Amino acid sequence: MTRIGVTLPQFTDDRDRFLGGLERAQSLGFDSVWLFDHLWPLGGERERPILECWTTLAHIAEATSDIEIGTLVTRSSLRNPALLAKMAATVGAIAPGRLIVTLGSGDSMNRSENVAFGAPFYSGGQRVAQLVSTLEVVQRFLKTDKAELHDDFADVSIPASPKVDEPVRVWVGGRSAELLEVAGRIADGWNGWGANLETFATDAAKVTSVAGTRAFEISWAGQVILADSDDAARDRLGDRDPAQFLVGSAATVRRHLVTAIEAGATHLIVALPDAGREGAFEELAAAVEPLR
Repeated sequence: MTRIGVTLPQFTDDRDRFLGGLERAQSLGFDSVWLFDHLWPLGGERERPILECWTTLAHIAEATSDIEIGTLVTRSSLRNPALLAKMAATVGAIAPGRLIVTLGSGDSMNRSENVAFGAPFYSGGQRVAQLVSTLEVVQRFLKTDKAELHDDFADVSIPASPKVDEPVRVWVGGRSAELLEVAGRIADGWNGWGANLETFATDAAKVTSVAGTRAFEISWAGQVILADSDDAARDRLGDRDPAQFLVGSAATVRRHLVTAIEAGATHLIVALPDAGREGAFEELAAAVEPLR
């Protein structure tokens, strides 16, 4: 079965706009809702408002009862790993069996954000090594009675509390060979982001090969511009980079998403740039219904 999720209209300081998006996503029967983990938007518009991921996620955990909730992605260097593990366990306890924590290492575009908010920034091979360290701390906290790890990035020895009644899944997001190997070897799943579905298929095959026969989830996520026709969708795209989006009518977008499913994705996560617009989620729900 293919599960369909959406990213929520998080780039706002309008409470009603965000909560309205959450309510519509639930009422339309989407399987999951997701938040980006940024403290300011990427690009040049740093004054643009954005709701912080984990405090908002805690509200979503309480405000919903059956829909899956997750991060896309939580940057491993943005918070102390022990603190992040505690946060994940807390939200996981509020929303048993529904939380998916997707970890990512970030890249050079995130340097200024880390620095502005007092978080360390790692480059080169250190970036992946730090993600692995955080992944191990979080998994040990969530799956054992004590999280203990002493390495170049973490000096942690803490009891696991609160205890989660049902597992919190921890995925890795990223496309580098190193991250694909890490995801397939020790994570619960992998997320591939982007409109290039040929690259997604290649990466999905690589990570599946590493994971072997163990239980492992493959997910795709990306930005989608949807309209009544291909021409109308291109008009809605405007001056955005078309290489960053799946663009088209419902039938065209479905054909693209089928490619991701055929590559092994069992969870599709759609980011609509106009997610806060009345009708945006409704159009998407109608378009993807045949895939479920």
